[in-house]
Amino acid sequence: LKGLPSSDRVGVRPVQRRRPAATPAAMGFARNPVAVHAAGWAEDQGRRSEMEDGFVFVDQFGGRPTSAFFAVYDGHGGRQVVDFVTAELHQNVLRELRKTNSIPDALLQAFQLTDEDMVRRNIMQSGCTACCCLLQEEGHARVIYTAHLGDSRAVMSRGGSATRLTSMTDHKATDPLEGKRVIEAGGFIMNDRVNGMLAMTRALGDHLLKMPILPNDVVSNVPDITSTDLSPQDAFVILACDGVWDVINDQQAVELVTESMRELTPIARQLEAEGRSMAEILARMLVEEALARGSNDNISCIVIFL
Repeated sequence: LKGLPSSDRVGVRPVQRRRPAATPAAMGFARNPVAVHAAGWAEDQGRRSEMEDGFVFVDQFGGRPTSAFFAVYDGHGGRQVVDFVTAELHQNVLRELRKTNSIPDALLQAFQLTDEDMVRRNIMQSGCTACCCLLQEEGHARVIYTAHLGDSRAVMSRGGSATRLTSMTDHKATDPLEGKRVIEAGGFIMNDRVNGMLAMTRALGDHLLKMPILPNDVVSNVPDITSTDLSPQDAFVILACDGVWDVINDQQAVELVTESMRELTPIARQLEAEGRSMAEILARMLVEEALARGSNDNISCIVIFL
């Protein structure tokens, strides 16, 4: 479940337009998923010295054939927190769902429990954003619940138009409301950073900016949580870190995927025969497009066909 399963990792040759010194992009896909039509992912270290992203796709989440959990995590300051979150957060969501029928409550408690567990294990230095989606069937409807901290994002194609599943606010020190919350918690904004240190105002980890080191959590672990009822117009979801969203906006991402889907549809059976997935190719396309547009961050992307 953690990041890219080794059986699904595929090394891909660098394309001409990429910078010369780089780790080759990796891509993979879920084989014969049940809860969704397809799921594919891609990642690239970019110009960074270390790959600090992580992501998860869990089909039939909690043993339910109509449920899936998928998430991207963008780490900073090392891999310690992102590795912990990638392994533990969805497990904590499952545990909390056994205690309550409220999915928002379960997501909130899972985020806070995961963050508290780090302190108990003395994981204090690094941190990560989180963007998690939980797909559920409720009665005759399918619903996506989304929880996020930081500036990773989930965007859905609804009739060809981009629909933001995460809240419209990226949790960054440049946002006035987020800055106000930081100040009210006893922190300050300097050089567009929380206490002059961190661009994110909400994250998992970063415990030097939280209790008990500080009197209050200057950096919050409380996610924004949304729910979206799915309709027949809803085609796919893109989850990605800011390595994508800093250079590609929501609508551009939807249009890039839609256009590429049209080009790939005639060879879909050939791809399947070759053991490939359209979803992974589309995720890789977005990663490569972000690189071509000058993204200098780690880049991770998941594409889910609903």
